[in-house]
Amino acid sequence: KGLAWPPPPPPPASMTSAVSPPSSKGSAPVANKGGVTGVQLKKPVLAPVFNPDEDQEEEERRKEQRKKMRLTAIDYGEHATKQDKEAAAQMSKRIIDMIPKDQGELFAFQVNWATVDRERIATEKMAPWVKKKVVEYLGEEEPTLTAYIVKMIGQHKSPKEIIGQVEPVLDTDAEIFVVKMWRMLLFEVMRADAV
Repeated sequence: KGLAWPPPPPPPASMTSAVSPPSSKGSAPVANKGGVTGVQLKKPVLAPVFNPDEDQEEEERRKEQRKKMRLTAIDYGEHATKQDKEAAAQMSKRIIDMIPKDQGELFAFQVNWATVDRERIATEKMAPWVKKKVVEYLGEEEPTLTAYIVKMIGQHKSPKEIIGQVEPVLDTDAEIFVVKMWRMLLFEVMRADAV
């Protein structure tokens, strides 16, 4: 007589009785959890529910994400030691001293565009600065102009190209604005490279 597979669900605990396994001396019956005597059921072998490669793929995905994560210096703010603050101020002063003051030399200075892109300097550092300066020059916020200038920085435009594009709006202040902006850009790039 065949057994139905899968086996029926076990009966409530009150209906089952534990029977000890047969010993070599006697012929005691064997009972399984279902209460059937004389038959031992094997546990079914189940195939993995999930693709075993999924765990490996997930781990590889996590490793790739970790590689893309940016490490940033911790700003201890008011809790920074006096030495840390002095060291940061000295480093900033050294960087400022390295930036050319003459406009021709400033515009000819080589920008490390890889650092600009990697550190997102255009969007994270320059955008707030540009926004603040546009307000100073025009007396009000101009989000479209700010976004356009930041976009030009992100596109690695030269300072002369930027002057040509902002001159219709900033008029005679365009050159002064771009000189200050270019000094700020170089400062942020050199600071990021120094860390």
